[in-house]
Amino acid sequence: MADNKLQEYICPNCGGPLEFRGDVQKMVCVYCESEFDMSQFTANDVKHEEKTDWSQSQGQTLEAGAQGMAEWECNACGAVMVSDGQVGATECPYCGNPAIVQSTFEGMNLPDGIIPFTVTKQQAQDALKGYYSGKKLIPDSFISNNRVEKIQGVYVPFWLFDCEADGSVFYKAVKRGRSYTKKNGEETENWHEELDYAVSRRATMRYEKVPADGSKEMKDEYMDSIEPFDYSKIIAYNSAYFSGYLASKYDESAEEVKERVDKRIRNTTQEAIRDTVTGYDSVSTESANIHMNNGKINYCMLPVWMLTTQWNGGQYTFAMNGQTGKVTGDLPIDSGKSTKLFMLTLIISLVISELIAFFLLGGEGLWLGVAAVISLIIAFISVSSAKSSMVAHNKTEAKHYVVQGSFKLISQNDRHIGTRQVKG
Repeated sequence: MADNKLQEYICPNCGGPLEFRGDVQKMVCVYCESEFDMSQFTANDVKHEEKTDWSQSQGQTLEAGAQGMAEWECNACGAVMVSDGQVGATECPYCGNPAIVQSTFEGMNLPDGIIPFTVTKQQAQDALKGYYSGKKLIPDSFISNNRVEKIQGVYVPFWLFDCEADGSVFYKAVKRGRSYTKKNGEETENWHEELDYAVSRRATMRYEKVPADGSKEMKDEYMDSIEPFDYSKIIAYNSAYFSGYLASKYDESAEEVKERVDKRIRNTTQEAIRDTVTGYDSVSTESANIHMNNGKINYCMLPVWMLTTQWNGGQYTFAMNGQTGKVTGDLPIDSGKSTKLFMLTLIISLVISELIAFFLLGGEGLWLGVAAVISLIIAFISVSSAKSSMVAHNKTEAKHYVVQGSFKLISQNDRHIGTRQVKG
């Protein structure tokens, strides 16, 4: 079997391992705390020592179902580890030596760029605790038993899409015309005109760096929910930034994730064009044709803090943008707290609405009944909102990635096609 090298960065002062620290944006020795500028570490200027090699164990047979797994031995301390072949940077769990598995990226495209971590592990832990405390329905035992110290920094592979969208959309629009009355025997009826229009718009707009993660292991809703990243901070790829973190190679090609990106671009383009149709009482879309041109794809590694935890038979994962600190995740819901929130909201809203109905509307039975229904609706909305905040959501739009000032209305046409007389 081919040898697999583990690339380490060694402190020239004490010989200890170096790892990248996001708070100072430098390589820092884990022992003597010496700091070194990143310019000293380039892809073509890597210091190796013989002890940095990991060799794949010979003569080992993996159990059925473990295909794709590889067994590794750390030459620094002799510990044996198992990798799924997708991890590009890791550390020995026994001696803590941070390293980069060079062979993981063999045959893969080198990233066009990388955004280094700026959120430290301690900041990530504190933010995750804050995320827990802000949720009304989370079980208390989940918070007390959750080990936030196990949070791990991961460089996730992302495909970033640039393109120009050209959209033509056709609408049916209605505008209310004059009102008048008609005599129908002894009764007077109210009528009005409704003017029908055929409306069309064509526009173009530019998108830059619409993201889609290239890792099957990462749930798309987690990565969508921690957007956006500040792409102005993308720098040239340098594997030294991986030191002290995990890193995954992509296992989904740009072609495989393109459909998600296309959907987001189409939705946002259609919404932007719809905003130009004004002055009508109702507008409905008849058809839309959105085409993407001049496409370009970049491959970058973006920083994410991850924590997966087990609780009460379920698995819960949390993700944090390692650059901005934005947190998302799925949380368990305490049914008892959910019931209490519903009842508390119902009682408060019921008291307020009944008082309003009694003093302002005369306290008639009909109004009191309406107040009760409104209170129930408010209680349902309150609980639903609390539950929604405890799960990650997929993005269906790409507003963050529209190039400012790129929207251009190419053509517009509003044609009156008829007038209807409507009673009421």
